[in-house]
Amino acid sequence: MKPDLIIMDMDDTLMTSENVVSEATQQYLIDIQEAGYQIALASGRPIEGMVPVAQSLKMDQFNSYIMSYNGAKTIDLSTNKVVASELIQKEAFDEIIDYCRQHGLFALTYKEGYIIYEGEHEYMSIESEITGLQMKKVDDLKAYIQEPVPKAMGVDYEAHIAKLSNVLNGHFNEDIACTTSKPFFLEFMSKGVSKGKAIQDLADRLNLDVNRMIAFGDSANDKEMFDVVGTPIAMGNAIDLLKKRATMITKSHDEDGIPFALKQYIK
Repeated sequence: MKPDLIIMDMDDTLMTSENVVSEATQQYLIDIQEAGYQIALASGRPIEGMVPVAQSLKMDQFNSYIMSYNGAKTIDLSTNKVVASELIQKEAFDEIIDYCRQHGLFALTYKEGYIIYEGEHEYMSIESEITGLQMKKVDDLKAYIQEPVPKAMGVDYEAHIAKLSNVLNGHFNEDIACTTSKPFFLEFMSKGVSKGKAIQDLADRLNLDVNRMIAFGDSANDKEMFDVVGTPIAMGNAIDLLKKRATMITKSHDEDGIPFALKQYIK
């Protein structure tokens, strides 16, 4: 059976520990697109942190899509236009920032291609290092951000993020959902936003069957994606939650786990 779509998370799935796509994986993904298979990316990253990787895979030449900010925005790479968007409204954003301040989290969001932040933290530069986006410091995030945003994030040490995440259990309030990608990132999106919903919406848009889709992931923000697609594949380095939901557990992101698995599905 030819899959309708092959979807990949980026960090710790498509990307190696060195934050690059290996030459073997890159060439394999280009080759299967040339053979008629369609791929897509679904990541917690902002748009600007995804497009260069998508272009390196020649996805813009094959009518592909990227789902950014954990599914808050979907972009048609052939036109570079946002085709779906669900944003955090100003009042909810302010509540998130208040929560981050109350719990000692380093807070950030995104605007005009920049990571916008307040405060200082040992881990403050990690998101910039991962995505390649420049950082812009402001005195007060609530005062600076006056429009809806796709995602906000609280950053702190792993044990604290795990504790808060367990308490919240995916629900910040009636308007906002939350998840984790890296173990030191607590990510907030508009309620209902997830990679799974973005994939279902894209399937409806393109008349594709989610049961004929393959998805690769490693972390908690991939859970809804695994719940939607017919063939969820966990990386060897994935968390146990995903491995339990997976049809297959492939090799790790540092061992070209994506082509290893796909060669067993694509003949």
